[in-house]
Amino acid sequence: MIPAAVRAGIRLKPSRTPSSMRRRRIWLAAGVILVILLIAGAVYLRKLAAPEVARLLPESEGVVYASFSGFRLASNFGTSPVAISREPEYETFVRQTGFQFERDLDEVAVAVHPAEATQTTFGLEMQRRYSEIFKARFDSSKLNHYLHQLASGVEKYRNFEIFTIPHDGRTVRVSILSVDLVAVSNTNDPANIKGMIDRHQKIAMPFGGPRLLSEYYRQVPLGSSAWAIIALPSSEGRGMSLPLPNGIDFKLPAETVTVASLRYLGAIQFKAESFTASEADAQQLTDSLSNFLQLFRAVETNVQPGGGDPDVKTFFDSLKVEQKDSRAILTAELPPGFIKKAMTDAPATAAPPPEKAPPATSKSKGKKKK
Repeated sequence: MIPAAVRAGIRLKPSRTPSSMRRRRIWLAAGVILVILLIAGAVYLRKLAAPEVARLLPESEGVVYASFSGFRLASNFGTSPVAISREPEYETFVRQTGFQFERDLDEVAVAVHPAEATQTTFGLEMQRRYSEIFKARFDSSKLNHYLHQLASGVEKYRNFEIFTIPHDGRTVRVSILSVDLVAVSNTNDPANIKGMIDRHQKIAMPFGGPRLLSEYYRQVPLGSSAWAIIALPSSEGRGMSLPLPNGIDFKLPAETVTVASLRYLGAIQFKAESFTASEADAQQLTDSLSNFLQLFRAVETNVQPGGGDPDVKTFFDSLKVEQKDSRAILTAELPPGFIKKAMTDAPATAAPPPEKAPPATSKSKGKKKK
């Protein structure tokens, strides 16, 4: 027998009403919407935040980035079993560290600095300088030992070692940042590599990095395996001059910033978008690009009437130029074969053909008849 008080309590327990069920569904829908918004926010932040290796770079006139995992999928880059001949200096590096760029390098980001005076065998020359961040798989102890042997001096900075290495009339500074990151800079100013060390310790900030990166990385198409953001003025302060085949210099309008990228979406998509100072500059650049492409195609048709390499022809046929406001946009699709040919390891030096046997003399012919 259930006591009356207990029975009364059971009877007094409220049952679920239609209004409570409705509130539950509302909260469930709100939870689903919140999760979707969080995912969308993460994707949006990923779009705005550049890769870590690029955010470590110092201020510069250009930023170049490449992730080699995509290239390895599209080609035999770093996987070819064919033995290749290496420069003696690189061969020594591979033998002592066990590291091969074509096999072990995962990501690289390069800052392009202004030119600096360099003493060469031909005299004093102005040469551009670069700072790089390499993300790779390497043996830290072997690399550290190799750098100690090579360096003319080692500086301690924030518990990191900066190796000073003289090379071709300039100073190269190298620092191992972590088990998979290495910083390199050949600028005269040591502040560039020290700045990369400082930023490495603050890498949790997702929107750091040089000015070009923070202002223009959002223009890089999502999923790009390689991209560049370039704003290189000429020595006169005018627009950059691009050296093209056949000795042609292609000049960009002043204050132009170009964002170029490669990404794989079934086909390899190439896009170069130039942000100019005005619509008139964009129109001028678009017209110049269109005229150059027409001229180049005409030259290729005359030089190779049979069509030449089909992958190269497909690439140039797909090139398109258009203008949108103050932007000039160049797009193209690269066949997978184009990348494979560009990234294929060079074959080993071919062995000389076997010497032909000397022709038989009349005396030897007579012996054979017997």
